[in-house]
Parts: sequence; C-alpha cells; structure tokens
Amino acid sequence: MLVLDAEGRPVSERLRFLTPKPAVPRAVIDVIEQMLALQPPFDRVSVGFPGVVVHGVVHTAPNLDRPSWKNYDLEGDLRRLTRVPVRVINDADLQGYGVIDGHGVELVLTLGTGLGSALFVDGHLVPNLELGHHPFKKGKTYEERVCDAELKRLGKKEWSERVGEMLDQLAPIFNYEVLHLGGGNVEHLRIELPKNVRLFTNVDGLTGGIRLWQL
Repeated sequence: MLVLDAEGRPVSERLRFLTPKPAVPRAVIDVIEQMLALQPPFDRVSVGFPGVVVHGVVHTAPNLDRPSWKNYDLEGDLRRLTRVPVRVINDADLQGYGVIDGHGVELVLTLGTGLGSALFVDGHLVPNLELGHHPFKKGKTYEERVCDAELKRLGKKEWSERVGEMLDQLAPIFNYEVLHLGGGNVEHLRIELPKNVRLFTNVDGLTGGIRLWQL
C-alpha cells in the first residue's frame, strides 16, 4: 500500500502486511482496514488483485482461498470501506500501466508467488491474460515452473534457467517489442536477459494506479 501524488511521487512509505491464512475475503479486508488506518489522506483508490477481475468483481483467485473469492465484489466492498472512488483490476495489469511505453506490443510479467502477466497493444490493455496458467513444459504450467516455491526448491541458478526457457518460448509467440519484467523475485535472476527486456520494481508498478484513472 502506498499513497502517491498526481505525478506519481510517493507521499507515504510503502506499507506491507503479510497475507492472512486462510486468505478469505473478510480476513484480507480486515488487513487492508488496518493498513488504511496508517495512511495519510487520499482521494481515490486503485487496487491490483492477483486473479481475474471483471468490472471490479473477482472471478478467480488461484493463489488465495480460491472458492471464497468467486463473484466477490471487491471494488464495492472497498468503496464502502474507504468512502472514496475505487477501481480494481488484475495486479499485473495495474503494474503494467505503470511501466509501459504505450507503443507497439508490450508484455509484462511479474515473478512472485506465482506468475502475473499483462499484454498491451499501443497502450491498450488486453485484460486478464492469465498466461501463467497456460501449459508450458513437462505437463506443468508457466506458473508451476517458475513460481516462488520452485525458486526455493531449485535455487537461484536452476530457477533462473527456467525463467530463461520461458522467455525463449514466449518471444516468438507474442513478438513483443518490449518485455517488462518485475515482481519480488526478479532480483534473484542469474541469467543474461535479452536486450528488449526491462526490469522494474514494485514501486514502479504501483504508479499504474494513477494511469488507471486517466483511461
């Protein structure tokens, strides 16, 4: 959680709380409420959620408590909690808005608990790509091959090689001009990346919350 000014400059320190277990909606909302109490005043809220979100309503949440989030009106609940306008989209989509150039085909990938993805064409979002759940190799998906659990199991070197294999696979499919690569685990990469790959931080991605209100 972070409060930004209109130019994208932080006016508070980035705040992180652990995700509750089980991560059911009520428990997550309670954590958000605790975090909100520590923030300076704000006028609107942008939310990136790890799953498919359509018109502010969650359809899937594969890395949280999956059944309890289906058809959950997260945007409506947060609007009632904060009493300001709220917009909720997929988390990789939100981060993508913060880092893209807005020209040609741009792919955004985030390496974290799972694998987030977002695709933009001339700055226009193709929403809810969920590339991480597509089949990749040895009967497993992209996410299953490069997730945080695999990083911990394999170590940085072998995990990084898997990420490289993924990029080699995706490049001739999407033919993107730029691949923006972020997420908490990007710092653990130990391979040379192609020249059209750019790294970004989570704070860079949070500025997408401003762009969300300019669309």
